[in-house]
Amino acid sequence: MAKLIVINEPEGNRSPFLRGILVQSLVNAGLAFDEAYGLARVVRTELQERQDVTSTELKSRVAGLLEEHHGSQKRQLYETGPRDEPGIVVHTPTRSTPFSVGILAHSLETCAIPPGMAMQGARKVLAKLRKTGHREIDHKALRRVIHRCLRENCSQEAADRYLSWRRFENSGIPLILLIGGTTGCGKSTVSSELAYRLDITRHQSTDMMREIIRSYLSPQMVPTLGYSSFEAWRGLPGSVDGIRQTIENPVVTGFLSQFAAMKLALEATIDRAILERHHLILEGVHVVPTELQLKVKEGEAIVITAMLASMKKELLHKQLKRRGREENWRQASNYLGSLDDIWDLQSWLLDEADKAGIPIIENWYIENTVRTALDLVIGELMKHFPPQSDEEVWKA
Repeated sequence: MAKLIVINEPEGNRSPFLRGILVQSLVNAGLAFDEAYGLARVVRTELQERQDVTSTELKSRVAGLLEEHHGSQKRQLYETGPRDEPGIVVHTPTRSTPFSVGILAHSLETCAIPPGMAMQGARKVLAKLRKTGHREIDHKALRRVIHRCLRENCSQEAADRYLSWRRFENSGIPLILLIGGTTGCGKSTVSSELAYRLDITRHQSTDMMREIIRSYLSPQMVPTLGYSSFEAWRGLPGSVDGIRQTIENPVVTGFLSQFAAMKLALEATIDRAILERHHLILEGVHVVPTELQLKVKEGEAIVITAMLASMKKELLHKQLKRRGREENWRQASNYLGSLDDIWDLQSWLLDEADKAGIPIIENWYIENTVRTALDLVIGELMKHFPPQSDEEVWKA
């Protein structure tokens, strides 16, 4: 998908179309995050053949879609800007910012609170602040208000999730998400969604790492690195002119040979994130938790692993065909021609994950997959940071 340029009127200056900015403006207009993201994606898809669009034209199209799908009130809020945040200022140790229902709702969704409930909770917080006459509030006091509103107006579970997330954030412990899965199962898309919703800036693909490693290692040293994961067998000794070695499972054997050349780099990437106390999402077919030696001490990091899967072969075929169209037809032919090998590699990856008790998430619909992954994350965090309401929760 080509980069779309927005021509800002009347000045005429040009800037890239940023879906995240549009999502935030839609959230501020009262949409739940999932609704805002879905509408922003529709807009971007409609404009995918365009090289540029004026800001007036873009806003008009967004406003039209808003009225069509969510009513005239949401359109008016989008066009005029939200008017339900009457100058309430939130003070933190480093800065002061205006209170925003949309931003708070997005923050609550990070805790795996459903979008509708998150928006309801955020609006109840605003109502509470108005009722008590607050024009400014300390961030610790605001968190107490948020917790109380969630407990009284949403659910105890939502309040508990918020408490656990706050305790985790206050701990300074890094979150390491390891997301594996075979070619075409949607790892990159899901990981990008999670990175955005969890505000994780470090997002690393193992495919990119493979390209970097192969750039400084000669093909003679590790011949399997020159091939995709599902056809790494072509680089095995004895595989000539596309003829496979007579070994039990050449697809898995070739993949493991390729993985062995990347193992140290994968472990070093994770170790570095833990050392620097940075959150990280590491995704790719080479994320094989059972083969990685992670030396993580208690309280040093929260490491969460998951394996994505397309459990129906025909669905995987469609996903590979779609991915090929987004890249090029030659690549699509390669994917589709190797469907059986990709399926065999997925079967091995899922079997390894299942034996190790690693969660397997079927990627049927992107929003459901992301929601399941968020539930997995908050569930794990609640084990390490039980939601008891003590003063530790409200620290900066």
